[in-house]
Amino acid sequence: MDDIDFTISLLLMANSRTPYSKFAEMFNMSVNSIHKRVKSMVELGVIKNFNARLGSNIFSNFTGILMFGVSKTKNPKSTIEKIGAHDNIFNVTQASSNLFYIHANLENINVLESLVSFVRQVGQIDELTVGIHSYPVVVNTEDLGDISLSKLDYLIIHSLKNNSRKPISEISDEVKASTKTVTRHLNRLIEKGLVILSINWYPDKTAEFLSFVQINLAPSTSVDKISLVNDLRKEFGSKMIFSWTFGNLPNLLIICLWTRIMKELQEIETKLMSKSFESVKVTVLLEGKNFTSWVDQYLEDKINKIKAES
Repeated sequence: MDDIDFTISLLLMANSRTPYSKFAEMFNMSVNSIHKRVKSMVELGVIKNFNARLGSNIFSNFTGILMFGVSKTKNPKSTIEKIGAHDNIFNVTQASSNLFYIHANLENINVLESLVSFVRQVGQIDELTVGIHSYPVVVNTEDLGDISLSKLDYLIIHSLKNNSRKPISEISDEVKASTKTVTRHLNRLIEKGLVILSINWYPDKTAEFLSFVQINLAPSTSVDKISLVNDLRKEFGSKMIFSWTFGNLPNLLIICLWTRIMKELQEIETKLMSKSFESVKVTVLLEGKNFTSWVDQYLEDKINKIKAES
């Protein structure tokens, strides 16, 4: 997987309905060449599927969580499956030294305590760090205007659930609405963040390295983490793909890096270690899996209710 494949993957994660013609223009390549690249990633298992799910703006108390800790398990594959069985968890990833990262979404923060107990017990993790996501931009749902979903909206999202690149004409046939109406509704859903169009991405199927770096900031220093993240992005460019900050862990920053060879990762680690951080810990990701969660079940329940009423 080269830099072009990598960039295509990231853009598809952000919007899996992005036309291949846009990628072709971006990289000065033919549409057919882009199609072949995506097809190759699908065949390799790097891209598992193109999917759609309900956006977080729909839920008033939606909270993102990232937990991590070292597991005593001797069967990591089985442990990934067991942890992922919880309906609040949507991704479990094993890193080096048997460190597990668990991504979860909560409909209500009140379930956090029981979720943490579950992960500790099932994951055999005695010391579990729990981070509550903070976001650089807090979305004011009032500014979005009407964010309610109609029956047709739910039907459109459900139609795209396992094939988010489905043509408008096919969606129109399934939901029994005109292509013009479907287009209008879908554009609104995307614009207001009421639908997430993405891919299941498995970079562990490639020869490259994906790593999470835990950066602990000195408690005595006052740092603007948004500015810090922007500075790191400028320094490391496309090698830095994600970052997380936490409202309850103000001195912790986690960044995700993509490197082609171990030497690249070591060079980045050296640069980070030379900065005025309290500590830097690099963890190489080994295997991960995405799971369905309560968000997916919420959509299914809505669809079943719509069908029962029709």
